Amino acid sequence: MSAPIALTLTLSPDNPSNTTILGPDRKVLYTVYTQHAKATVTHVQNPHGVVLASLQWRDVLPDRVTLAHNTPVSIRDWLHTSLVPFYLKDDVAFQDDSARKYKWRGNAPGRAFELYAEDDGYKEPIARFARSRPDRASTGGATTTTTTTMTPATLVLTARAAEVRDLVVLSFLFLEKTRRTNERAAQSRADVLCAPAFSALTGSDYNVRNGGV
Repeated sequence: MSAPIALTLTLSPDNPSNTTILGPDRKVLYTVYTQHAKATVTHVQNPHGVVLASLQWRDVLPDRVTLAHNTPVSIRDWLHTSLVPFYLKDDVAFQDDSARKYKWRGNAPGRAFELYAEDDGYKEPIARFARSRPDRASTGGATTTTTTTMTPATLVLTARAAEVRDLVVLSFLFLEKTRRTNERAAQSRADVLCAPAFSALTGSDYNVRNGGV
């Protein structure tokens, strides 16, 4: 991002449906938790315990979202995806209370996930998500030792994105939840398709990654 980063939010752990979001001073800004009862619902609350939004998971139909005390609606009524033209299918658009428009780009498995604003014609990102990742360091000497630490997942915001921080965080969390669900589904399909050929080539059983879930 060309604009300076005004705020770095850390997800602990890297799970958009069950996590604590910390500010630079390590204070809790958001708590995200999912309850599994008759329906599975993810809630996002602020440090004062006020629920800002809830997402009801659904298997066939789109998830339903409740923002503050508003009536629940299909998530597609809030976060709009584009089917035409095809190259914009991974863009998700929404607007704030002042009718200013935004787009998340990269809403697909393996893509960089970034937020843009209409202010500059969607040219420069104003927010970007980076997943947690392992960092390996080696120490020399008679015996080389490799240690692995984890760099936590972060959502970085420019000053422009920080103006609508709650909206940025809520839209990110609910889209990232679906993005990871789709990634697991794609991996499961790949595991199933690869299993017979892989076993025939190696003569060994094929273990499905993550249990195929």
